[in-house]
Amino acid sequence: MKRASILIAALLITVTASSQDYFKALGLRIGSAVGVSYKMFHKPERAIEGILDLDILYRDRMKFKTSGFYVFHFKANVDGLSLFTGPGASAGIYLGDSSGFMMSLDGIIGMEYKFQQAPLVFSIDWNPKIQMIKNAGFRSENFGVTFRFIL
Repeated sequence: MKRASILIAALLITVTASSQDYFKALGLRIGSAVGVSYKMFHKPERAIEGILDLDILYRDRMKFKTSGFYVFHFKANVDGLSLFTGPGASAGIYLGDSSGFMMSLDGIIGMEYKFQQAPLVFSIDWNPKIQMIKNAGFRSENFGVTFRFIL
């Protein structure tokens, strides 16, 4: 019990809400989908992120989609590093073997690193979703790596 209390206290001390060192950034996202990402902070620890991508993981589920997220950032104890999480939604159209409109409720969780001496941001995330229209169900296989240039 004592170890658990110490671990929780350490996490609360090392992860605090914080601002990023930039206001807006645009970049390339690769992973289970390939596309572009735009992130804009509207409060010091809160951002809006939009992703436009082509999901290429499965041929029968290939789709062109847009996603939007409301992202909460938490500074870690390393300069330039932050953790983030937030809710979102996606909509798009199926290509290839399937056809039709798709829509989902999404979540995002990951970490982001802002390089101190360059206008670059690197992030890695997991983007699970509950797809409601067309091929309904939970989709957990959505991972991505994003490289953004600070505008």
